[in-house]
Amino acid sequence: MYAGHIGIALAGKGLRREAPLWLLVLATQACDWAQAVACVAAPLGASAMWSHSIPAGLALGVGLSLATYAGTRNGRVALLVGAVAVSHVVADYVTGIKPTWPGGPVIGLDLYDRPLADFAIETAVVYAGWLVYRRSLPSTVARTRLAWMLVVALVGVQLAGAVDLAFFPPGPKCR
Repeated sequence: MYAGHIGIALAGKGLRREAPLWLLVLATQACDWAQAVACVAAPLGASAMWSHSIPAGLALGVGLSLATYAGTRNGRVALLVGAVAVSHVVADYVTGIKPTWPGGPVIGLDLYDRPLADFAIETAVVYAGWLVYRRSLPSTVARTRLAWMLVVALVGVQLAGAVDLAFFPPGPKCR
């Protein structure tokens, strides 16, 4: 899932206005950042996508929740940040295939092999998240072209990813 993760962060912002959007975006991308570090730090292929497993997703969610609470003293925002972080693993099971735990079985719908289906689901997640996000905007801003450009840009990013998957299937990578 590419842009869909951002759609989830946007929905979180719409649910809790005081939550910083940058923090929700960071939380929804935490698994990927952890994986990037693992790919650089470990020999190629050794990381086995451990960062996208259920235990790792939960650990990242708890860690980000605790860090958020320490920084904000806002329990609701801290819980939201943790939930958004954990949502990454759940969303990736819809679009890809990921391990349940390090060394465990992999599960998922693997929609990356069906780019149109992946695009449709991710676009729906982005649009739904954006609709919830608009609630956090002043009404004079929520109806402007600029507000609409956010959803158009995210769907455009997802379309580029779908085209890339359709014409250039992924090869060997750090997993």
